[in-house]
Amino acid sequence: MADPKKPAADGADRNVDQIRDILFGGQMRDYERRFQDLNQRFEAEIARMREAQDKRLAQIDKRLDDQLDKLNKLVRQEIEDRNGAIDDLESRLQQAARTTRGELNKALEALGRELAQSDERLRGTIADLGTSLHARAGEAESALSRAGAELRADKVGRDDLAALLTEFALRLRGEFDLPSPK
Repeated sequence: MADPKKPAADGADRNVDQIRDILFGGQMRDYERRFQDLNQRFEAEIARMREAQDKRLAQIDKRLDDQLDKLNKLVRQEIEDRNGAIDDLESRLQQAARTTRGELNKALEALGRELAQSDERLRGTIADLGTSLHARAGEAESALSRAGAELRADKVGRDDLAALLTEFALRLRGEFDLPSPK
């Protein structure tokens, strides 16, 4: 069984659609056409902006790649320059070390020779002083022997001194008489 209201509703819907089409159809088509134009313009503008953005990004990428390449070259050149400077400095330091080592060796040899000469002179001086000291010691010993001999010859003996002092003491006491002269 068919619904009797349904065909009537379909017919009413169609009538409303026709009325709507008559009243608003031109405006709706105009709006739809405008929306389509606007949509097409938006899509065209978006496509144009995408292309412009892609071009700009490609240019920026190219510039960045160029700048990175330049920087890489500069860094490599700087590294090479620094390595060359380090090698140069290293060779100069080695040369300076060799020169300094040679100068030090020469100075050490000169000091060694000077020390040997000083040692030889000092040994000679010491030998001369030893000889002179032995000679002076001999002279002092002979002078001492002479002075001792002179003292022995000129000195008063112990016994003589004792007799003299005894005689003196006796005379002071009055106990000593001198023998008379005959």
